[in-house]
Amino acid sequence: MMKVYRSSETVCKNCPLRKSCIGEKTKFKKIDNSIFKPHYDKMHAKLQTMHAKRILKKRSSTVEPVLGTMINFLNLKRTNARGIKQAMKHVLMSALVYNLKKYVNFVTRKRISVPVAIDFRCNFNIVVAVFDIFLPPHSLATNSIIKN
Repeated sequence: MMKVYRSSETVCKNCPLRKSCIGEKTKFKKIDNSIFKPHYDKMHAKLQTMHAKRILKKRSSTVEPVLGTMINFLNLKRTNARGIKQAMKHVLMSALVYNLKKYVNFVTRKRISVPVAIDFRCNFNIVVAVFDIFLPPHSLATNSIIKN
């Protein structure tokens, strides 16, 4: 719901501030106000404080890169799933892949002096356990392979 304020073309035609206000080609001034304008103004004032600027700076270095990576590199720009549950699976699997990559990087960085060997069976069992949560039991044949 918007409230629109518009000036008359004849009023703006002879105004001395016309060029700085509306430019040369525009013939009238138009201002759009939402019914939520007081809320916008309150939030804008809140975001100008030092506390808010610190929080936004921290968020831009912690949260935003994760979302950007998941959207651009882990196929989260768009989902072909039908329904909220299927879309949620898509998002959770992308998050799982992101976290597994971070885990593998962390483990390999920790053991720099020793040849890097990750216990594949242990990590694969973690992945299978996660898949068991989200997929029906008949869709994973790998469960029977890794029981040792």
